[in-house]
Amino acid sequence: MCSTPEILNTIIKSHLCTGCAACAAVCPNESITMQPDHEGFLYPQINETTCNGCEICSETCPVNQRISDDVQNEESNHEGPIGVFASWHLDEDIRRESSSGGVFTALAEAVIARDGVVAGSAFDDNLVARHILIEASTDLDILRGSKYVQSEVSPAIYHRISEFLNHGRPVFFTGTPCQTAGLRNFLNKPYDNLLCCDMVCHGVPSLKVFSSYKIMLEQKYGAETGRIVFRRKDCGWKRYSVFLSFDNNTEYRRVFRTDPFMQAFLKNICLRPSCYACKFRSITRPSDLTLGDFWGVGKKYQEYDLDDKGTSLILVNTKKGQSLLDACRTSLFLGLADIETAVAGNLFLVQSCMRPPQRDTFYHDLGALSFETMVKKYRLYQPSFLRKVVRVLKSCVKNVFS
Repeated sequence: MCSTPEILNTIIKSHLCTGCAACAAVCPNESITMQPDHEGFLYPQINETTCNGCEICSETCPVNQRISDDVQNEESNHEGPIGVFASWHLDEDIRRESSSGGVFTALAEAVIARDGVVAGSAFDDNLVARHILIEASTDLDILRGSKYVQSEVSPAIYHRISEFLNHGRPVFFTGTPCQTAGLRNFLNKPYDNLLCCDMVCHGVPSLKVFSSYKIMLEQKYGAETGRIVFRRKDCGWKRYSVFLSFDNNTEYRRVFRTDPFMQAFLKNICLRPSCYACKFRSITRPSDLTLGDFWGVGKKYQEYDLDDKGTSLILVNTKKGQSLLDACRTSLFLGLADIETAVAGNLFLVQSCMRPPQRDTFYHDLGALSFETMVKKYRLYQPSFLRKVVRVLKSCVKNVFS
C-alpha cells in the first residue's frame, strides 16, 4: 500500500488536485499546508516528518475518493436534477448588483433568517479571493458577484462550518463543485442543516495572473486598486463590463471581450491544470442546488430573457434544495425549464474546457514578462473590425490560389 504522501503526490503530479484544501483541514497532525506553486495555484505540501501515514487525507480527497452516497445526501438523484428553473430576484436593485439574476441573495437570506450562516467567496482588502462566513443579511453584498479567480478555502473555515453544524445552526455553503465535494468529504457524514450550492464553473485562474493584470492597470492609472467588479451590467447582462476603481478617483471599465484578463480566461490559457480534466462535470452534482447564468435561455424560452438584466439557471438536485428554493418563492421569479436547454447554454456543466497549446508557455512567460507584453504575445484583446476584415480577405485570397 502506498503511503499517504505518495498517494497525494500522485494526484498533484498528475495535475488533478483542485486545491480544495480538504486534506489540510482533515489532517489530525496538521502535517499538510497549502502552498502556491510557480503558477500561483495552491497545492498541499506534506511534512513527512510529522505525517503518521494514517491515510485520512487520501480518504478525504474528493479527486481520490468521490463522495459516497451516505455522505453526499440520501435524497440525491443520480440521474440528474429533479428540477430546472430560469429565475431572477424580484428586487431590481439586487438583480442589478448581481452577476446574473440575484438568486444567491434570496437563498442566503432565507438561511440567515433561520439563524443560519453563509459561506462564500469575497475579496479581502488586498483583493485576494477567500471564503468567509457571513451571519447578517447586510453583509451579503461582499459575497455577490463573480470573482474569476480561485478562492482560498482555509482549513479554519472547514472547522468553523463543522462547529456551526454540530451546534445545530444551518449552514449555506457556496463554491465550485470541487470545493463542495471537499467540504462534504471533510465532514464525512450527512447533516440535515447543511445546504450546499455549487456553480456552473468554467475553470479558475490563479491569483498570480490576476495580480499581474492588476499591477499593469495600477501602473497605467498611477494608483492602487480600491475595488473590482467583474460583472457590471452597464451594457447589459450579455455584454457585461469589468470595472476597477483606483485610489486617485479614476476608473477602468471595459466590456468583457475587450478586457485582457477576461480574454485570457475565455481563451482557457490561464486555468488551473485540473480544470482541463475536471472530475465534477456532470448533471449529477455534489450539491443541493446549482446556480449559473442561463445563457441561451431565450432561444427556447423567450419570455425568460426580455430585458437583458440577468437570468439565473437553477438546478434543483435534492429535495432539501427544493425546500430551500420553496422558501424563496416570494422573492424570486421562477420559470420552469429543461435540462437540455440548460446544458446547451452551459456546456461546462458536463464537459471540461479544452487546454490550448498556449497554456504550456503562458505561466512561464508570466514570470518573465510584464502583463502588458503578455497581452501582445497572447493576443489578449478583441481584434478591431478592420483587422477582422483583413483576416477574412487574406483567408479568401489564400483559398483562391491554393
